[in-house]
Amino acid sequence: MEDSQIAVSPCSNPEMDLDEVLSAYARIGFRKFEVFTGGLKSAFDCTGDLDLYRSQGEACGMRFHSLHLPPVQAERLDETLDAAVRCAAAAARIGAEIVLYKASDRDTYVRAAPRFLDRIDGLGVTPVIQNHFGTPVTSLDDMKAVIEGIADPRMKALLEVGHFHSAGVSWNEAADSLGDSIALVHVKDQIGRQSVPFGEGEIDLPGLFGFMDRAGYDGVYVVEMEVRDKENTLAYLARALEYVRAYCGKATR
Repeated sequence: MEDSQIAVSPCSNPEMDLDEVLSAYARIGFRKFEVFTGGLKSAFDCTGDLDLYRSQGEACGMRFHSLHLPPVQAERLDETLDAAVRCAAAAARIGAEIVLYKASDRDTYVRAAPRFLDRIDGLGVTPVIQNHFGTPVTSLDDMKAVIEGIADPRMKALLEVGHFHSAGVSWNEAADSLGDSIALVHVKDQIGRQSVPFGEGEIDLPGLFGFMDRAGYDGVYVVEMEVRDKENTLAYLARALEYVRAYCGKATR
């Protein structure tokens, strides 16, 4: 695997602003970055100066790969759908390839999807559904119900390894079930629900990389780190990058 298949999430350092986090991650060696549109100090304003964001990334040698959309809300469907579409267009403008489609509940995921997919058609971005522990899409059954309810091949899946582990679902089971719909993978190592440095937890990450490689996956792995000793996060991210490089390099089809 080349570095072009590895990205990093700023959820690892939510306290850093955009300049800080881009510079820190670039010094470590990451070259792709996942964008948030809320909840973090580095979050983008999709109505803001997109050229400025892009130039900030370029100044650090960083490309924006994926972007978290604001959720579509059942009680304000039209307004929040407009916001999600606007942010998908912003993602395309900054060069992102994937957008994470979200909604307030499973019914809204399904109900809003046809309009969302039609309105972003032609932007050149791939929408994915993310499983996230504690949200309406927590379990593998939740994910399958939403994808089957949408029933549109334009909507893909994000294999969120850590959050599936938190829900008691192995990556093996999820990857088998989601198959070719997987367009993005988020990776953590964990003990129970707690994020730990890569290689120190319960998740068989080498097995994951080998499995996905043999399955023909050539997309991006987004590295995440939410450890208890937050002061060591950057050091752990540097080790995680080397870990992923080493194990992915051993994977063979």
